[in-house]
Amino acid sequence: MIRMVRLNRNLKVLFVINLAFSLCFGLVSPLFPLFLDGTGANILEISLVLFVGGVAATIIMVPSGLLSDRYRRRNILILSSIMYGLAAFYLTTVRSWEQSILGFILFSSAFSIFLPARHTLIADNADSSRMATTYSLMNVAWPVGLMIGPVLGGFIADNYGWNYTFYVVVLISLLSIIPNYFFRRTYKGDKMLDKKKTKGTFFTKDIIILLFLFSLSQIFLSSARGILNPVIPLYLTENFNINETTVGFFFSMGLGVATLVAQVPSGMLADRYGYKRILAYSILPIPIIMLVWPVIGDYLLLTILYMFIVGLWSMTWSVAQAYLMNLTPILERGLVISIRQTAVRLGFTIGPLIGGYFWYTYTSTAPFYVSSVFFALSFFLILLLRKP
Repeated sequence: MIRMVRLNRNLKVLFVINLAFSLCFGLVSPLFPLFLDGTGANILEISLVLFVGGVAATIIMVPSGLLSDRYRRRNILILSSIMYGLAAFYLTTVRSWEQSILGFILFSSAFSIFLPARHTLIADNADSSRMATTYSLMNVAWPVGLMIGPVLGGFIADNYGWNYTFYVVVLISLLSIIPNYFFRRTYKGDKMLDKKKTKGTFFTKDIIILLFLFSLSQIFLSSARGILNPVIPLYLTENFNINETTVGFFFSMGLGVATLVAQVPSGMLADRYGYKRILAYSILPIPIIMLVWPVIGDYLLLTILYMFIVGLWSMTWSVAQAYLMNLTPILERGLVISIRQTAVRLGFTIGPLIGGYFWYTYTSTAPFYVSSVFFALSFFLILLLRKP
């Protein structure tokens, strides 16, 4: 039962901060290909910008996890808020897609710094027997922001210009710093000294093999999603002649409503029936849906399909996080979750390039078939995992 999971003060504070980050992400990220399109970029150039930002985010992920293990996680969250605001402010000054690269690097890096600290804070404050349910409750912050962000971002861009969208992100980023000062410290020891005492005892051969297989599955899974990122906004505008606000509605329904509906059930099911089983069942239908996508000629029906794709994919979020955190001692959590997030970022880095290449070289429907293959590969790798 959901009432059995109580969020303590730290988790409530983190939820507020997460809402701010989700809103900032929703205001910019889903519609960013359209911003680049407005600067004159083609599909390959758009994919290149997303790729470079993804590379930066991937590189910074593991160091971010190590920092969150060594220093107060609160300070890492504050740093990510500052970087978000700087990225958005810089984007108000760009006049070409080449200039936007630095802004997107900062934007992506801020997100990478935020995630390891966020994930480990949840694990530090959660009951291990209800870890997946706690993650799923905390993950509700993502769809709440993503329901509002894309529509609001598209509306502002349509009516006032992209700069005002970025100004809103700057304001929210700065405000998100304030709640950080309401955290209570949970780790009472000396992190650096205690970490030296336990160094090397966790990463056995079995754990390394498990992390490798798990990371590979996450690479394929996030690549499958990343393939769609530069493709879907352009696919919708070219095939249905719709504006940014309508595209924003599409993403709000998928990234917002669908993920909101999926979060709590995914955690409860995983705690009851097992992490591996729910991970596999969540991914299983997606390759089939992706094969159907190119033959659908109705915008509203595609919106429903996209909601199913994102909803099922988002069910893996809390389950994957809880799967790893239940295996990991507290002083290694930042590193382990950053390994998983590096795999995710790697997929979202190469995915847009793959999507852009197949769109440009073959047809606008080819990326959807390739995405289906990647989803299927992730499913089969999940089957090889052992239960924690």
